[in-house]
Amino acid sequence: MTRTILVTGARRGIGAALAVGLAGPDVALVLHHLAAADEVAAVAEQCRAAGAQARVVEADLSAPAQVHSLAEAAGPVDVLVNNAARASNVWLDELSLAEWEATFAVNVTAPMLLSQALAAGMRRRGGGRIINVTSATVRMGGPSGPSYVSSKAALIGLTRALAHALGPDGTTVNALSPGAVRTEGERELAAGRPVDEAAQDAAILARQAVRRRLDPDDLVSTVRFLASPQSGAVTGQVIEVGGGLVLR
Repeated sequence: MTRTILVTGARRGIGAALAVGLAGPDVALVLHHLAAADEVAAVAEQCRAAGAQARVVEADLSAPAQVHSLAEAAGPVDVLVNNAARASNVWLDELSLAEWEATFAVNVTAPMLLSQALAAGMRRRGGGRIINVTSATVRMGGPSGPSYVSSKAALIGLTRALAHALGPDGTTVNALSPGAVRTEGERELAAGRPVDEAAQDAAILARQAVRRRLDPDDLVSTVRFLASPQSGAVTGQVIEVGGGLVLR
């Protein structure tokens, strides 16, 4: 039986790595993006090369109507990976209500709406898997701005509430908490200000037990397990993949 997997924010970075890592025979991937057709098309080709079916759907997750349209376009799914996120490095003294609400719309409301829309289909298919990508900044309090950190903390709360609500239907809900993963987004957040990459790497490695920078592929095996039938007894958990990132 073909398993259908929806990955939001699949155009690059963590989302692209997870999509390609989940690809294989008997898998049909729905790859979500926003205004990144060329990038996500390349990811779709990698998924097809791994033997999966792959199609692309564009949606602005800050707009509830488009979130519902994405769910309708995806159809019944077995696995939902809520990876798409809105970054926010706006500090408290400059933080507007609009910035706060825009961050929560993508990072919390959209995962809730997708889970709500797709849960019934998962139940009819005997249960499913929902994986929410949160962030180590929840535990650390930064370095991202308050709206991002707070939204990712709310996503953990949503994960636990959904696990409680959907468990009787055979659907598990877990959160993946990546550490300091080297992505295009990391470099973009540093744009416009001088960054000593060597010093930045040294500071990150000083907080990790594993003394190398992580990349998106480091997350794939964990998500494969959480998406698999073998993970049926694991739900409501936050799985940290951060190389032993610790507070000091």
